[in-house]
Amino acid sequence: MKLRPYSREDAKTILSWSADERAFYKWCAGIIGDYPATEKEFAFVENMTAFTAYDESGIVGFFTMRKPDETKNILRVGFVIVDLGVFENNEPAYYCYKAAGF
Repeated sequence: MKLRPYSREDAKTILSWSADERAFYKWCAGIIGDYPATEKEFAFVENMTAFTAYDESGIVGFFTMRKPDETKNILRVGFVIVDLGVFENNEPAYYCYKAAGF
């Protein structure tokens, strides 16, 4: 897996990972807008330091980094979302993700 700067063309894929309203609000707490969010609403992340994770299959994750206060040495990571997959025989991971709301 590798990281690259977020590109506007990534929005459609990233937004598609929130399969329903509940998952969407767990991810963004409504900051992006109402479910389902549009690519135009998601464009606000372009004002942050945003990254897209990818591998040979395509886009697999997204997150932002920002400094909430320029006077302090604090960096916040947010809007973390991944296109989760789990092997069928990996029951512990499946139930872990399910318990977390995925």
